[in-house]
Amino acid sequence: MDELDVKSLYEPVMTHKTISTSQYKDRFVDLKSTSEACSNCHMHNNNWACPDFQNDELESWDKYDNLDLYFVKINFTKEAQKTKYTMDQLQYITDNTLFHERNKLIDKLEILEIEKDGCLLSAGYCGVCDECSKINNKPCRYPDKCHFSIESIGGLVPDTLKDVFDEEIKWIDTDNGYLPENLSLLMGLLY
Repeated sequence: MDELDVKSLYEPVMTHKTISTSQYKDRFVDLKSTSEACSNCHMHNNNWACPDFQNDELESWDKYDNLDLYFVKINFTKEAQKTKYTMDQLQYITDNTLFHERNKLIDKLEILEIEKDGCLLSAGYCGVCDECSKINNKPCRYPDKCHFSIESIGGLVPDTLKDVFDEEIKWIDTDNGYLPENLSLLMGLLY
């Protein structure tokens, strides 16, 4: 399956909303919950964008007044939802939908980050380098490209999607090889 095929499997739809950072922090930030989830990930403490951090994660929320939330709903075609895929195919589709759309949005938000003197919040771990220098206790090679995710600093993505965008997270059925109706991507810009 090549990238051209994957592009025909989905249509991304983006929605943007702004919320005050203090309101977001009060309603949707829970470091205990996200720390537990992050600790189960293979990137935990192996990526500069992932916990454990040397600084207080809550500092990012306290430095800024506003949070622009960018929700990308990756809608799969009916045909794509009916097709059974292998694990390798599902991984390829995820890489070329979810991560592809994330990287496209990062490029746009990095410009706004500079313009607004803000802080871009990505999704998932940083993937700029093939192997993060944190593994070898060395400084980040590209600190201007390494972005925390909303989750890594305590943001509850499922609650945000439900309460702010009236959306529920759907998951890939890896046991049976099927795509859901859609995948969700949530990113933000603090400013």
